Amino acid sequence: MKRSAISLIELLVVIAIIAVLIALLLPAVQRAREAAHRAACLNNLKQLGLALHHHHDAHGGFPPGFTVVGTDNLEMGGFGGLIPLLPFLEQENWVHRWDPHKNWYEPPNNAIVSHQLKILFCPSNRSQGVIDMQFLVPYSGRALPNLAACDYILCKGANAAMCERVQIPHGFRGVFDVNTQTRFSDITDGTSHTFAIGEGAGGTPRYRIRHFYQDTTEAKDLFPGQSPNIDQSWSSGPTATNALRSLGLLQACGMGVTALRGGQSDPWDEPMNNPLVLPALDYNNGCVNAGTARGQYDIISGFRSMHPGGCHFTFCDGSVRFVKQSISAANYRALSTMAGGELADEP
Repeated sequence: MKRSAISLIELLVVIAIIAVLIALLLPAVQRAREAAHRAACLNNLKQLGLALHHHHDAHGGFPPGFTVVGTDNLEMGGFGGLIPLLPFLEQENWVHRWDPHKNWYEPPNNAIVSHQLKILFCPSNRSQGVIDMQFLVPYSGRALPNLAACDYILCKGANAAMCERVQIPHGFRGVFDVNTQTRFSDITDGTSHTFAIGEGAGGTPRYRIRHFYQDTTEAKDLFPGQSPNIDQSWSSGPTATNALRSLGLLQACGMGVTALRGGQSDPWDEPMNNPLVLPALDYNNGCVNAGTARGQYDIISGFRSMHPGGCHFTFCDGSVRFVKQSISAANYRALSTMAGGELADEP
């Protein structure tokens, strides 16, 4: 009786067919995965928008984007606007333990800043992450916690100047800034036309650190062991502080801008998804960012995501929409400010 068998050529043909089918199927699987991740990211932003509204109902306004008391040097202390939102994100225990008079690296705050919150990570980027601060220990001379990271940032508007008392021209302010408490009645451009929160993907080589607005290459003079990838923590404790001998330490904060110098003749637009991202540094040379030389203007990062072609934004009415990165600079600035009087097109 003659035995039937598969020849080597037939086997190779079968393998080739399977490989082709897998190659055809893989893009569809990747699209489906990204669609699921985008839906989860949108839901995170929706929950953050609800938390903002609950905070407004409970306290009569949105929380400050950054809280600092008694100094225009924001590098000396303070904390970010997501901390007051913790009770409305089912994280009451953490905010009750937070001491606003202590720095992020001091007890009891040093135990809190390492706590990772799933709702603050975009699944298209990561599901967890910390900013490793151990490279700074030899310079600071003290133990430091690693900072739990975050992929969402509050909208500061179209000017990055940082002072204890905001002096940015009114039409270029966002709903979040230093020591502010914005009410719905302050958003005269309309809550459905004003950004509240946007994406700030961090910890990824897609977005690297640059020093100043004019730079076209990434920073090369970071601390030994420091990641060149931009990132920020949800607590936004200042990492650039002479208390830790780290004035050159570059990372982002919990606020983002669409331009660096709104209100000046050249606003210095900061495009969405710029692969070279500005850190957050307060140079204390004025409160309107009128200077143009290095070290004469404050800097804050722009908005960025891992989604192709744009970013998700939570608007002040609580809606979440995907804004394309091809949006015009003028329209982008208009959507980021709350009382500019501009005619902002629907994204």
